[in-house]
Amino acid sequence: MMRAAKRIRIETGARLHFGLLDTSPPFGGLGAMIDRPATVVELSAAEQWTVASGYQQRACPIAKRFCQATGQAALPAVAIDVVKAAPPHRGFGSGTQLSLAIAEGLRQLTGQEMTDETLAVQIADRGKRSAVGVHGFFNGGMIFETGDDDHQTLNPIRQRVELPERWRLLTLSPTTVAETVSGNHESDHFDRLQSEPLRSAANRLRDELRRHILDDILPAAQARRFTEFARAIESYNHASGMLFAKAQGGPYNGRWVTELIASLQNAGAIGVGQSSWGPGVFVWCEDESSAQGLAEQFASPTMNIQIARIKRTGRTVSRA
Repeated sequence: MMRAAKRIRIETGARLHFGLLDTSPPFGGLGAMIDRPATVVELSAAEQWTVASGYQQRACPIAKRFCQATGQAALPAVAIDVVKAAPPHRGFGSGTQLSLAIAEGLRQLTGQEMTDETLAVQIADRGKRSAVGVHGFFNGGMIFETGDDDHQTLNPIRQRVELPERWRLLTLSPTTVAETVSGNHESDHFDRLQSEPLRSAANRLRDELRRHILDDILPAAQARRFTEFARAIESYNHASGMLFAKAQGGPYNGRWVTELIASLQNAGAIGVGQSSWGPGVFVWCEDESSAQGLAEQFASPTMNIQIARIKRTGRTVSRA
C-alpha cells in the first residue's frame, strides 16, 4: 500500500476529440489533451465525507465504487473541493477529467493500490466509448486508440504522438448552451445509428478513417509538417462527423457550429473542426502569434475563446 497523504491536489487539462472511427464498439478514435480549460480537485483528510456544493452527484458514486473495490464499509473521511472545472457539455471531456481527478485523489489520499485501468473503468466509470480522455489524463499528448471487436475493457493506445511545442489550439464555444448531448440523450443518438443501412455505411467509413489516421495524420504529425497535419485533421473530423449525420443534422452538430466552422474556414483558418458533439470548435494554429490574431478576429461577448497548448504530460499530483 502506498503512503497515505493528508492532502492531495490533482490537476489535469481538457480533452479535444477529433472523431470516432465507428458508431459501435470498440469505437476507437483520435484526440488530444490540451492545458486549458483546466480541472483542479483537492482532497484532504476530514472528520467525515464532505463534497463541495454542486458536485455530490458526481463524487458520491465514485466514492461508493472505490469503497466497494477496496473493501471499505463506509465512505472515506475525506473532504473534496473542486477548485476549478472545465465547463460541461462543450466537447472538452469535462466529465471524464473531473471523475478521474476525484478517483485519482481518493487513490492517492488513502494509499490504496490499483491499476490505472481499474481506476478509470471500475471506479471513475469512464472510457466506455472513447478512451482518449482516459489515456490523456494519465499520459497527455495526441492519442490514437482503438480496440478489437471482442475487447471488453478500455481500448488500448495504438499510438501516442508528442506534437511540436510551438503549435497551438484555439478553442471557441458559446457562453451559453441551450441543448446538450450527454447521458441518455447521447445514448439515444447512438441507438438511432444502429439500423442496418447506417451500420453498413459506418463499416465502409471506418476503414477509410483508420487509413486517414495511419497514412495522413500520424506521418504528418511525426514529421512536424503543420499545414499537412492541420488539413488532414480537418478532413478526418468532417468524415468522422458524417458517421453521425443522421443524429446531428450533418457533419457538425447544429447551425451554430456549422456556421462558425464555415466562417473560420473563410477567414483562412485550417485544421478546423468540432470536438466530440460540440458545440466546442477547435482550430489548429502554427504558433502563438497566429492564434492570437485569429482570437482577436473572432472575439465576441457571446463566445468563450481560449488559446491552448498541447498537454504533453498526464495529470499532476501534489501531496502534502
